Amino acid sequence: MKTILAALLAAVVLPAAAAKPAPAPVGPQDAKEWLESQGLEAPEVKTFEDLEIVVARVKGAADPKAADERVVVLKKGKPVFQTNPKETDPGSKWTLHNIGRDLDGNGQPDMHFSSFSGGAQCCTTHHVLALKPQVKRIAVYSAGSVGGGEFIDVAGRKAPVMISADDSSANAFAPYANSYFPVVILEVGQKGRLQFARDMMQSRLPGMPPPICATPTAAGNPWLKERCGEYTASRRNERTKQIQARLAQIKSGRSADKLRWEDYFENGVLAAVSAEINRYTYTGHGNAGMLWLEQVWPGNDAVKVKFVNTLRMTQAKSVFAEDLKALASDYR
Repeated sequence: MKTILAALLAAVVLPAAAAKPAPAPVGPQDAKEWLESQGLEAPEVKTFEDLEIVVARVKGAADPKAADERVVVLKKGKPVFQTNPKETDPGSKWTLHNIGRDLDGNGQPDMHFSSFSGGAQCCTTHHVLALKPQVKRIAVYSAGSVGGGEFIDVAGRKAPVMISADDSSANAFAPYANSYFPVVILEVGQKGRLQFARDMMQSRLPGMPPPICATPTAAGNPWLKERCGEYTASRRNERTKQIQARLAQIKSGRSADKLRWEDYFENGVLAAVSAEINRYTYTGHGNAGMLWLEQVWPGNDAVKVKFVNTLRMTQAKSVFAEDLKALASDYR
C-alpha cells in the first residue's frame, strides 16, 4: 500500500518539477536590442556568420558631433569591438566598405571600414579588422586628404592591394589643388599599418612605371591608368623640356641674387619638378631623380637648395617614410 502511495505522489510531483519555466534571458540578444538599450540607432545592420556590424549613432541627433558615430561589432548582442572616440575628430562619419573578405592573405575573413572627419581637405583614415578567429584591428592607414581607397584583387597575388596616393607634399610646392600626389600601392603589413606593396611599386629601372601598371587592374582603374601613362618616354621628355623652359624664363628676368621662392612657386615649376622626382622616388629610384634634377636645374642657387630641403622634409613626414627607405634599399 505504501509503495503504491509513493508512486502516486511521485507521478504528481515530478511532472510539476519538469514544467518549471526556464530562466528568462538576461541582456540584449541581438544588435537591435543592444542599440535600443544604449540609446543608439543604426540605419543598417550587416551580418557575417555569427557577427553583426553596425555604424551606430546617438538616436535622433542632427549635429554630427552630437551623433558621436562609431563602428560596433557584436556577437549575440554583446559588443566584441568598438571604435574609440579618441581616435577620430568629433563629428567623423564612418563607412563600412567590405565585410568578410580576406585582406591580409592569411585565409581568414577581415573587414575594411573608414572614417572621414569632414572638410574640403581632411581627413580619411582606413581601418582593417580581423573577424576570425578573433575580432581585432590589424591595420590602420591615415590617408589624410586622399579620398577613396578600396581593396582590389591582382591576378596571381595572394592578398588584394589598395590604390591610393601620398599627400605629404600638399601645399609645399603649389597650392593644394595643383599639388601632385604620388601613387602608392598598399597591402596589409605586419606592424599594424598599411604598407607599400613593394612587388607592385618597385620598378626594375629608373623611369619605368611601377609593376602594377602591367596588370589588368591598371587598365580597369581610370585614375591609375592615367598615372601609369605618365611614365612613357615621350611624355617624360616633353615634361623635361617644359620644366627647362620655365626655369630659363624665370632666370632671364632676374639676377641670381634677386630670385625668390615665390617666382618658382607661382610659375608652377616647383610642382612640376617635385612631381618628376617623386615619380623616380616612389618606384625605388630616388637617386636617379636627383641626378635628373642636376641636369635640368644645375648649380646650387638659394631657391634650389630650399627646394631640395623642402622635398626631403615632405618625404620624411610622410606616413610612408620608412617604406620609401626600404623601396630604395636595393639600388644603393
